[in-house]
Amino acid sequence: SFPIKVKRFLPAQVYPLFTSGFSLTAMPSSTKTSTSPTTITHLFSDSTTPLFSFHYFDFAGKADALRLAAYYSGCSFADVRYTRDEFKDVKANGTMPFGQLPLLTTPDGAFVPQTNAILRVIARLGSKPNLYPVDDVITCGKIDAILDLDADVYTSLLVHNYKERFGFDFLNDPSQADNLKDIRMQLKNRVLPAHLANMENQVGAGGWLGTDSLNPSIADFNWAIRLNELRTALPDGMSLDILDPFPKLSLLVTKFKELPEVVEYYSLVV
Repeated sequence: SFPIKVKRFLPAQVYPLFTSGFSLTAMPSSTKTSTSPTTITHLFSDSTTPLFSFHYFDFAGKADALRLAAYYSGCSFADVRYTRDEFKDVKANGTMPFGQLPLLTTPDGAFVPQTNAILRVIARLGSKPNLYPVDDVITCGKIDAILDLDADVYTSLLVHNYKERFGFDFLNDPSQADNLKDIRMQLKNRVLPAHLANMENQVGAGGWLGTDSLNPSIADFNWAIRLNELRTALPDGMSLDILDPFPKLSLLVTKFKELPEVVEYYSLVV
């Protein structure tokens, strides 16, 4: 076992506090607390970054891109995973920025919300400059554009799945069942394929999005998870073979899953 002490992240607190009394003997080592929320801590012996924390639920969602990017780039991090009830307690306290997860926090109380912003922090702190080459403004702009495409692709799905959040509560009425079915068909047959076709055209010579690099960027970490999600978590009535017409995107997902760091990470946490 690894001698790290982790203070439980209680509902009354928004920032986790970590003791400095841990030692590094291997690269990497992972430990899991038995307290709640569950915290899985990954430590790299040669990491020079502070031990920051990710806060999310105990499933992939928007956080796996962050967890994997940090692991890939050799950043030590604590992965704090909430139940729905635990998150409600923290959110009700009013101290969580934007009232949403994911969230990155540091031992001194700094925080960064929003997935894409957190990905950029990871890229700057980690050991893999290909994730977000800050000295190459144009390449970073292309990576940002691919990241921003997430909003275009997913907004319609989010409105369908979380109607109350967007003010469409009335669509939960049973009388709207036929309208919802029509919306799903529009998403399946028109909206999502159009976005995916545009994205297919952005796969570069190296097999990654937005650039011709042989190595992935943070845009690939976001989209490999999102594209796989489209295969497995679509609303009722939508085909799970949605990526079949897009061979480059399908290959990107496969290629990403075969990255040694990705394989190793999942072997530790699954």
